[in-house]
Amino acid sequence: MTSQNPLPRNPSRALLLRPRRSGAALAASFVLASAGCGGEADTTDVRTELPALEPVTPDTATPDPVGPGTATPDPAAPDPVAPVAEGPLYAVMYEVYDDVGSTSYLSLLDSLEIEAIDVSQAREYGGGRAFVQAYNGWLFVGDAQTPTVTRYSVAADGSLTEEGSIGFAAFGLTAGQFDSWNATFISPEKAYLFDTGLGNTIIWNPSTMQIVGEITPPDELFRAGFSLETTPAAVRDGLMFRTFSWVNYDDATYSRDFFLATYDVASNTLLDLQEETRCPVPGNLVHSDEAGNIYFSNWIWPVAGSLMRDAPAPCVLRVGAGATGFDPSWSLDYSALAEGRQGAMFTYLDGNRALFSAFYDERTSFDIETSPWSYVGSNNWRIWQADLATNTAAPVEGIDFNGGAFTPIQFDGRLLVMVPGGEEDGYATQLYEIVDGVATPRVKLPGWSYQFVKLR
Repeated sequence: MTSQNPLPRNPSRALLLRPRRSGAALAASFVLASAGCGGEADTTDVRTELPALEPVTPDTATPDPVGPGTATPDPAAPDPVAPVAEGPLYAVMYEVYDDVGSTSYLSLLDSLEIEAIDVSQAREYGGGRAFVQAYNGWLFVGDAQTPTVTRYSVAADGSLTEEGSIGFAAFGLTAGQFDSWNATFISPEKAYLFDTGLGNTIIWNPSTMQIVGEITPPDELFRAGFSLETTPAAVRDGLMFRTFSWVNYDDATYSRDFFLATYDVASNTLLDLQEETRCPVPGNLVHSDEAGNIYFSNWIWPVAGSLMRDAPAPCVLRVGAGATGFDPSWSLDYSALAEGRQGAMFTYLDGNRALFSAFYDERTSFDIETSPWSYVGSNNWRIWQADLATNTAAPVEGIDFNGGAFTPIQFDGRLLVMVPGGEEDGYATQLYEIVDGVATPRVKLPGWSYQFVKLR
């Protein structure tokens, strides 16, 4: 199953910064520097099936990251602490790499105040990246090696019960990719799954776990020599919005135009494709503000074209409240906020506050031999917080230079960000909590992650 990010489109495991792209598509586009990028290197399914998943409780030390098949939980092991019935419950999926591939782990947490993740209490998905989403009290898990998504219910004690699964093999999909970029829930009876490989939108029923139809793509979505990319979808007033753009992964060239697509979710029809040349190209998570404006922004990779090849500078656009197209009079220029630097990863928070990443090109350089992926995938980014009302911004204190990609999480009025580390750190992902522009480290996940959901 393909989508814009897992596995990310980059030539090295060290650049695993973006949650979109299938391992199969990645392998077709790049010769990896190592064998550990995604599900292609290890085809042995070592998933351990547990009778139930229990919330992870605080531990005194972070377990060493482990490879496939080495962290088999003991189903007979007693719970360290009995879970609190009907208390908070969160799910996080993270990917741990070794010399031959990667293994995904699903952990349930009953608190955000834990000191470490106990991998021995996690459920294991071998052979690549597995996926997790939450909706309507259900937990959905996409398999790493088959185009299968499984639904679980959550009991009061925090245990999970498998309630059914749905397969997408009939549409040519090969993995259960199921994240924010391609999974869109409309209601308990309707959801969409977008596949960038074929450009179609699969319609399915989360309650019955059955496929009920598809929205076929227009010819305009396909360009010779380019792969299709998309943003996550935003649903408002019975309409679904998402963008489509194009990239050549062999030479890291992004299109300088893109489409804003508008769908009617009642009739499952594509209503309009509007071409746009400002702010190429969206690819980040999509955000909405209190007034109903929908913001589209770029991931880190298009910044390379702007700095290395004189491509237009990425920026931020929005679909105004009640509108069906981009506001022609509004855009956000990263360089105006970040002292002339290019930016990415715009995240609207609340009260005219936003986060974004700024690339410090003054800390690095490039020549004709430099890979664009390595250039902007380097640890020369910092996360900034902006006040959109005053058009001012400053770096978030407490988070050092990093690879640019971060995942925002807002649980119970708390703002957290997931910042993945590099190869020297085993791609571990640090969770920070930001209060008043200052970040405090929380738990470190044992692997690379962008998938953290609240179950209750």
